[in-house]
This record gives sequence, structure tokens and C-alpha cells, in this order.
Amino acid sequence: MFPTTIPCLHLMLLCCVLVMGKPSPRSNPAPWDWQTGEQVDYAKYNKYEEEMKKMLEQPYFARVNNKTAVKRGEVAFLPCRVKEMNEGYTVSWMRLSDVTILSVGSLAFSSDQRYGVVHVSRPRIQADDWTLLINTTTTMDSGKYECSVNTMPKISHVVELVVEDPMDIIMQDSPYTYTLPEEDAQYPGPSAMAVISGPATHHVSSGSTIGLECRISHLSTPPTSLYWKKEGKVFTARDRPGISLESEKVPGVSTTRLFISHVTTDDSGQYSCCSDIATPDTVRLVVTRASPGSALTGHNSCSNISSTHGLPAL
Repeated sequence: MFPTTIPCLHLMLLCCVLVMGKPSPRSNPAPWDWQTGEQVDYAKYNKYEEEMKKMLEQPYFARVNNKTAVKRGEVAFLPCRVKEMNEGYTVSWMRLSDVTILSVGSLAFSSDQRYGVVHVSRPRIQADDWTLLINTTTTMDSGKYECSVNTMPKISHVVELVVEDPMDIIMQDSPYTYTLPEEDAQYPGPSAMAVISGPATHHVSSGSTIGLECRISHLSTPPTSLYWKKEGKVFTARDRPGISLESEKVPGVSTTRLFISHVTTDDSGQYSCCSDIATPDTVRLVVTRASPGSALTGHNSCSNISSTHGLPAL
């Protein structure tokens, strides 16, 4: 009797454990109420949207030449054009070979006086030109230069400068010697000529605005550099606030214009139009103390000059 009863008791206990250990059925969950659920942080999304708008309004670079070639001793112009340049942003130039800051804004940071920056605002195209100038270039100046704007993240534009030394042609490792042609030896220098419109001497009253226009014609290729000098030194906005420079370097006819507002007797002197491929032209500006006016020399201004050499009024 006992041997058969014990297995039955074990079976009954096992069934009781299984029945008692079975979890009770869960009640049906209530439907999800989106109004009482987790609240969305709309302020955070608005912040992200504002940041995206700021990124779209940030400055950007316009397409310009990213390689400049000059001959040793010439002035190198490294272009950098920034569009949508709003307040709070600054343009800087850096030499990448030794990571040296050359300028911040219009202020030159280098102790080398050959470096300078020319800032020209171009409101018609909503752009600003920040051109790096290197005077009296040497072959050591060859390399890459970076123009950057302090956006988030930073944007940069790299320009490569190549300074060529004409003596390298003669000093090449060759059994032959290089001899200049006879006609080149007699008439050295470029064949193209720069021509400044108007008379050789311009007279203008103090307080007026003077404009000088220079053209270089019959060009198969545009010049690399086109600039102005005053008394033999490169003339930029750093030397005289209130000037405006416009240049158009294209094949055929290249043009540069120099505008000087509110002239004084200090602006008198010799002004030269210079280029890397043309013989320079020079005129003299004489500022006199007379009734103020505004004067501008044009391409055909020679026919409008009176016997007193006065400039035509605007």
C-alpha cells in the first residue's frame, strides 16, 4: 500500500506547485494617452533651428585664382574674396610653411614690412576683397598661404604663390649657355605698355575727388599683378584712407582705376600704373587750394582738358 501511495503524493505535490507558481493573468493595459505622456522639449528644437539658420547666413568664399606666379622682386597679390561678410567675422592670412599669422583684418601682424593687406568692399556683389600683398618678393616667399574666416567651423581658402627667378634659366645644369637675342638685349623689358588716361599733369582743387584710369591693351593673357605706386612705393588703402581701387585683369584690355576722395596737398606727387607684363606709365597730381569740386579723368578726358589743365567736373 505505501509503495504505491508515495508516488501519488509526489505527483499531487508537483501539480500543486505548478498551479500555485503559474502567474496570474495580467489585466488589459490602458490605451496610451499622448497628452499625458512625456512632453517634447520644443525649446531645444528651436535652438537647433536657430543654429541651422546661422550656419546658412555664414560667410563663404567666392571663386578666385588659387595660384599666383610673379618674378623675383615684383609685388605679389594673393586674392581672397568673401561673400556675406557680416559683423562679427574677421578675415586672417597665415603662411602655412611655418604657421605664421600675417594679418588679422586690415592689421598686419608680421614684423616684415613687405606684408600688407588691402581691403576693398564690393557692395554690388555683397562681397569683400582681402588681398594679401608681398612687396619685393624672393624665391623664399614661394609656398601656400591661407585666408580664413572665424566661422564655426572655420572656413579657409588656400592660395599658392610661385616666385620665379629669371636667373634660374641661366644657371641651369646644362653644357650650353643661354644668350639673349640681340633685339632683346637692345630693348629689354615687356612689349606691352600701361597708359594712364589724361594729361601728364593733373591739377585738382583741395577737397575734390580724383580718379585715374590706366589701361594695358593688346594682351594675349591677362596680367598677374596690376597696381598703383606713389613716389615709387606701392599705394594701398593702408597708406591713405579714403581711396578705392578697381582692377579688371582680362585678355585684350586690362584696366585699373584709382579713386582718391577729399584730396589734400599731401596727395600731390607722382602716380604710376604698374604691372608684371607692361612698361609702367606715370602722371603727376597737383592739388591746389581753390574752390572745392569733384574731378575724374576718363579714357577720353584729353579732349576735355582746358588750357589751364583743369579736370572735367563730374
